[in-house]
Amino acid sequence: MCVVIDTNTFSSVFNRNSSDHHNYKPVLDWILKGKGVIVYGGKKYKDELKEASKYLEIFIEFKSKRKALEVPAEDVDKHENYVNKFVKNPSFNDAHLVAIIRVSRCKIICTEDDKAIPFIKENNLYPKGCEVPKIYAYKFHEDMLCDSNIVNFCKKDKHGNKIEKLNKKDRAALDRVLGKS
Repeated sequence: MCVVIDTNTFSSVFNRNSSDHHNYKPVLDWILKGKGVIVYGGKKYKDELKEASKYLEIFIEFKSKRKALEVPAEDVDKHENYVNKFVKNPSFNDAHLVAIIRVSRCKIICTEDDKAIPFIKENNLYPKGCEVPKIYAYKFHEDMLCDSNIVNFCKKDKHGNKIEKLNKKDRAALDRVLGKS
């Protein structure tokens, strides 16, 4: 499973003490114990990640363990510009999320942004052959966390190495970083 994680759900996904973590625990478990991979990229997403600085270290560690894959920024930014030209609604400020999905073909996004969801679900924003993503926001969505939602982008890293489940040592390293959040 590949997943885009909107910054508004960082705490719910990564902070085990968050009041809403129970809804997102299956996502984190799928990443730590299964084949789950975080997909991110583009200038705006990276800027938002820097603003949520306590999660930056988590992303760096996940990336080092091949559990976070970065979509090339120039591709995301180009697609973000396209989406912004297509959507003329000032309340929509998440074109970068649609762009990440357009480029990676990721099928799942964690978000609780009620203003963005109608746009994220807009079929016309995606090229032919790109599925409209499913929204993960509650524990009862955990059936989405399956192999059929792993897209080609998430099967290998940029060096061509197959993405595998974490070994115990790497999982322990990620658990240590998560313990700091």
